[in-house]
Parts: sequence; structure tokens; C-alpha cells
Amino acid sequence: MNATEIQQKIVGFLVSATGQTTIDSDTELQESGIIDSLMMMDLLVFIETELGIRLEFEDITPDVFETPATITRLVQSRIEGQRR
Repeated sequence: MNATEIQQKIVGFLVSATGQTTIDSDTELQESGIIDSLMMMDLLVFIETELGIRLEFEDITPDVFETPATITRLVQSRIEGQRR
């Protein structure tokens, strides 16, 4: 799965879960109020179940979960790490 596919899945999940249709790769998730603590948990479960990536506690930082693009970079790096 490439970065574009990962990002599409993340954005699709967020649009579906929040009803916000204007989410794109650069949408500020926390600043705009799209992600709160409950939505963060739902997103983490989605990443684990749908993308097959288990994130560690230290991965869950405001910088990483700033936009769909920053989340995609983390997921992509974990996928590449699993291939090695």
C-alpha cells in the first residue's frame, strides 16, 4: 500500500466518522476540532484494524496527529519498517 492509498483511507475514515466533507490531506485535525480524545481512539483502532499497523504510545503525539498527511507519514514509515 502506497502513501496515497493510506491517506485516502485515513481521510475516508475521518469523513465517514465525523460527517465533515471538507477534510483533505492538510486539514488541521485538532485545531479545527475534528479530532477529540474519543475520535483519536477510533482513529487508532481504524489504523490498527484496517491498515494493520500497531502504533506505540510514543507515536501518539500532537505533531503526528496534526493532519491526515502527518498520520500517513507515520503509518507509511511503520509499514516500511515491517518489510525489513
